[in-house]
Amino acid sequence: MSNCLKFVMILLALVTGSSRCVAANTLDHDTVFFYNTWEQMLTIRPVAMYVDPLLDIYTINEIYVDTGNEEVNAIIRKNHLAMSVGDSLWLVNSDMLREDFKGVDRHLNGFVPVFFNDKTAFVTCPANYSIRDYITGEYSGYADYEIDYFYIDFQNRVMKKITSDNLSELLEEYYDLRMRYEGTKDYKKRYVIQDYFFKFIDRYTEDVMKPYVLDLVE
Repeated sequence: MSNCLKFVMILLALVTGSSRCVAANTLDHDTVFFYNTWEQMLTIRPVAMYVDPLLDIYTINEIYVDTGNEEVNAIIRKNHLAMSVGDSLWLVNSDMLREDFKGVDRHLNGFVPVFFNDKTAFVTCPANYSIRDYITGEYSGYADYEIDYFYIDFQNRVMKKITSDNLSELLEEYYDLRMRYEGTKDYKKRYVIQDYFFKFIDRYTEDVMKPYVLDLVE
């Protein structure tokens, strides 16, 4: 899962210091590929492409492609489920997630980072901070950046924010992992939740009894 964190830090660097950063130079001479279905994403069969993209990065969890043509921009937001930038960075359309899944967080807008394989998927979002965090100075900007994870449950058509309670539910089928997780002293700490969520993703992916994503989507 190191690629996940690496991708987030790349996006973090792009948005630091500006609420709206255009990443033209960073992605110069690169190509954005667009996909309309999970099958196209998993088989890497894009339906469209755009060369030398201009990315409008409002925040790490709100990214758009600006083609210079508002009509084309609207088509991208309406019709494309996901896009890949180059050969490694993937983003999924939060509007289309809302059409297919319950529980999509209100802080997810535009295209958001997505990580997936043939059995599971999740998206990431900067962690939410309370008013108290700002007042006390515990939150001082992107230098204190932490990540929330949202698991895409294809079987139940719902997205779940990964908290200690939700993680325990996900681990119910893997008793050894659940016991190890709940037996950890700091099991409610963000770094522990992240560690065991990644362990869950690995176990679920290797589980021969679990269906493939393409068995659960239209």
